[in-house]
Amino acid sequence: MATVNEIYAKTKGLMFEKGTSKVYDDYVIPNLNLILMELFQENNICRIFNGKSKLESPQQVTSLTDELAYEDEYVFKVIPLGLAASFFIDDDLQKWSIFDTKYNNARVLSQKLLSLEEYQDAS
Repeated sequence: MATVNEIYAKTKGLMFEKGTSKVYDDYVIPNLNLILMELFQENNICRIFNGKSKLESPQQVTSLTDELAYEDEYVFKVIPLGLAASFFIDDDLQKWSIFDTKYNNARVLSQKLLSLEEYQDAS
């Protein structure tokens, strides 16, 4: 698990932002909450695949010290790329396009396949 602040620091590193930069401080939590909702079903399938129980609802964070309860491959690989893409949408469409592509590719590579029976049995 990692805190929101750790993921935010990783995201800033991917964007070549200084660790002390506060440019996106007001946007990290709302954007992260949207990403957590977007990845909810995929993360639950990954949890079942890994032998864990599903989360009942998408996690929503309120503070930089909150820990993310999603699977590590989403927390450390997918979510930082999604945050970077969401931050660049207003600044630089070329960088947004690069990070959005990386985010969606990471999502595809992190997805697991379950049969309908396996998914329903985990309910």
